[in-house]
Amino acid sequence: MATDRAGTVDTPRGRYAGLSADQRRNQRRDRLRAAALELIAEEGLTGLKVRGLCARAGLNDRYFYESYSHTDRLLYELVEEQLAEVVAAVMGVIAVAPADTRVRLRAVVEAGVAAIADHPARRRLTIEMQTTDDLRHRRTELVALVAQVMLDQGRELLGEDAVRGMHAELAARTVAHGGLEILAEWLRGELDIDRAQLVDFLVAMILTSAQITTTVQREMAAG
Repeated sequence: MATDRAGTVDTPRGRYAGLSADQRRNQRRDRLRAAALELIAEEGLTGLKVRGLCARAGLNDRYFYESYSHTDRLLYELVEEQLAEVVAAVMGVIAVAPADTRVRLRAVVEAGVAAIADHPARRRLTIEMQTTDDLRHRRTELVALVAQVMLDQGRELLGEDAVRGMHAELAARTVAHGGLEILAEWLRGELDIDRAQLVDFLVAMILTSAQITTTVQREMAAG
């Protein structure tokens, strides 16, 4: 009869009574994932260690390795899941927001900021998203995704002619990079502004991105 750290007996008479082996394994995996999010929120990525993770989940250390070979694998899975939820929240707003550029943009920015800032683990992941090679790679992919959404929305709301060509793509990537970094600085407490001011700035930055394209084209023509 096996007992985990929380004193739970892993037999049909314990927490997992009536469950199959796969169901018991999935429950332990879910407990590890929930514990990992708690530790990331409280301590950052440095708190993601097998012993502390299993203690928080109320499991014997050996149960970690039935689901993951390393904490990096667990972290990657959590990042993918959390980013997918943020993207889903933003796309859900896009689907119902009116076809008014300013109104839709503000709704999307507010939803994106809230989806991250109001979730402790996502806040910490955003702050630490350049601390490992894997996270930096994921951030680069996120920038590309945000830029593409901006371009798609620009074409839908402003027309194809208003958002096309290499300069529009570069402007979108510049705004995506800058917006994510400004958000991270705000989450770290480095910017003396409130959420409403942050949203106002991000909305203005995106709205003026079209001017970047126009200015570049003018300068290239003059040169």
